[in-house]
Amino acid sequence: MRPWVTLLEMVLLAAAPAGGATASPEFAWRSRAEEATGRLQDLDRQMKALQKSGAKKTSEEYRRLELTAMLERAFADHLDSKQAKDLRRVLPGGDEVFTLALHTGKRKSALVVSYLYDGAGRPLGVRVLALPESWSVLLPGRGPEGDRRMFVDPGVPGKGAPPILVFDLEEATRSSVTTRP
Repeated sequence: MRPWVTLLEMVLLAAAPAGGATASPEFAWRSRAEEATGRLQDLDRQMKALQKSGAKKTSEEYRRLELTAMLERAFADHLDSKQAKDLRRVLPGGDEVFTLALHTGKRKSALVVSYLYDGAGRPLGVRVLALPESWSVLLPGRGPEGDRRMFVDPGVPGKGAPPILVFDLEEATRSSVTTRP
């Protein structure tokens, strides 16, 4: 873990909303995990079809599909009984932590992001626990979405606009993959 992650954690916690109660985080995460399971099968078919068509793994479209599959797999892992106990914890006092672990395929290399909710289900903050080498995090200033998003660039070289992860700092289930402008 890099020393600047601690500073990043402080910025992300400061960006946490002060809004009212939300739906149960457990229900939202479970629903998103179920959606992810179905999406993974479709993504796998798309990636295989792309490879059969002669596209390289370094192509923009393949990289977008691969990154999307990593995100979907991280959500789907919440349905795996062995992994779920490590990905969701209830802290003393009733706060809950839900974690996304996006494994890069390289040994011991993962992006690990945790979302913290209070006992009433309100988001308190986001914490980056691990960031793979060459990946970077960007917290934008005010924009169309305010400062409620965190961008993670996997730093994968190639032609075209590389895909990036977009984490919603209020609602993890709205996290997605997009192409960097």
